[in-house]
Amino acid sequence: MKTIRILSIGLNIVSVMGILLVTGVASAQFELVNNGAVIARSDGNTNDDTAFPALVKIPDWVAAGDRADPSANYYMYYGNHGGDFIRMKWAVSINGAWTEYNYTDGTGPFPSRGVFDVGSANNDVTRDDYDHISAPDIIIDNVNQRFVMYFHGEREASSPAPRVHERFVTTSGTGLNFNDADSGGGEAGHGPIEVDVLTDNGETRDVWIGDDYMKVFQKDGRFYGVGKRGIINAAPATGNIWAQPTGNDDSAPFGESWDREDTPESNWAALTTDSDSGESQDNYYSPGATFLASQEFADHPNNPNGRRVFSNGNAERLNHVDVSLLPNDLLEVYFYVRERRSSDPDEYNGIYRFVYDVSDADFQNWTVARDVSGQVIFDVVLTPEAVSARVEESLGAGFDPTLFADPVSLGDTELFIDDDGSKYLFFSYVSDELGGAQGEGAITAVRLFILGDVNRDGSVDFSDIPSFIEVLISGDFQIEADIDQNGTVNFSDIPPFIDVLTSQ
Repeated sequence: MKTIRILSIGLNIVSVMGILLVTGVASAQFELVNNGAVIARSDGNTNDDTAFPALVKIPDWVAAGDRADPSANYYMYYGNHGGDFIRMKWAVSINGAWTEYNYTDGTGPFPSRGVFDVGSANNDVTRDDYDHISAPDIIIDNVNQRFVMYFHGEREASSPAPRVHERFVTTSGTGLNFNDADSGGGEAGHGPIEVDVLTDNGETRDVWIGDDYMKVFQKDGRFYGVGKRGIINAAPATGNIWAQPTGNDDSAPFGESWDREDTPESNWAALTTDSDSGESQDNYYSPGATFLASQEFADHPNNPNGRRVFSNGNAERLNHVDVSLLPNDLLEVYFYVRERRSSDPDEYNGIYRFVYDVSDADFQNWTVARDVSGQVIFDVVLTPEAVSARVEESLGAGFDPTLFADPVSLGDTELFIDDDGSKYLFFSYVSDELGGAQGEGAITAVRLFILGDVNRDGSVDFSDIPSFIEVLISGDFQIEADIDQNGTVNFSDIPPFIDVLTSQ
């Protein structure tokens, strides 16, 4: 199988007395998942905004009879940017095929679409009223045996609760039904996390967690999130990650429950105005947004356009992210850059990555990580041209874009690491032939890998030697061990494996 090299990834960086030491650098490749098959697309219109994949391996504690299908092993949740329900597809294998699921028990008063529905047909007067919901992020809580869904929503104003366009949370015991147990036919003991008081008009309001489109991770026993524009958020240190805010103000329970990083980078004032164009960023958002707005980013050797990106309002900006915690207190952040308007050229139309240094005990002090030379770690992960070229190589020209990806602009991402260590990148894209809406329209996936990383721990080092020997002796093909990329693993791979190993 032919692969395509895109970025340098798999950095193992250790901080010793403030000095960053690079202990492993390898070149990442990707291969298509199922020849670049389209995994999800809502309809055939040119304004389709299908996006926000969120993938989980179904935990063993979910019985076969409680799954979308007894044979199901994977769930992929997703949504439409302006929709009012969350969709889900299930599969036996991560390669597909993927089958749409819609919850219904056949007896409830509400029809259902997807797995979480706040539309008028599935709502009542006591429920929180959303203009739209989307962007699911799923965490498996094995201790309490539940699926936790963080979702984006635009909540309508209701005295004393303010209008909020942010992040909320709901739960399910099966992963199939996140609706309200009292008013939406949901599972007992599950559903949206609510405040314990009602608004003046008697509506239940959901706890406002944090920044919109936030992706959540856990570190040292505390939950954190990174949202749009790379904004860092931290759950309450009390351990109750969904606690409603407290205070003397009657409206306090309706405020934001997580804390936001609001300590500007030391270079914020000096680096965020472009003297040539006169453009500047109108606010401090995050260490990542500060970097993209700086001259340092404009001069970065991996910057494909050699200019700054200012994350202002609804203009061009560092957009939706996904995160993955690496060893040595590093957090990689995958993102795309949204163009100013859908009619403008998408100049940064790939998927990119920077890395946060999350070693400080106070998240307010987290910043972008740097390599041994002092340069900010920034990479181009994937481009639409590379994906399209690979699909055409696999299928030939003239393939059906309703079945296989033909991206011209990439969007929302989801990193998923399977039980065997394989790392997948699910992402939305605008179709060349069928269109879409600013990085959104359909979903497909690739698998990221590093030649020589045979034990799939994210770096190439001496711990890969036993795994390489095992693959070599067994004759079982593993793409990470096929160093010379001739489609087989044999003795001809030994010299290049040694070269890769000793060059790290």
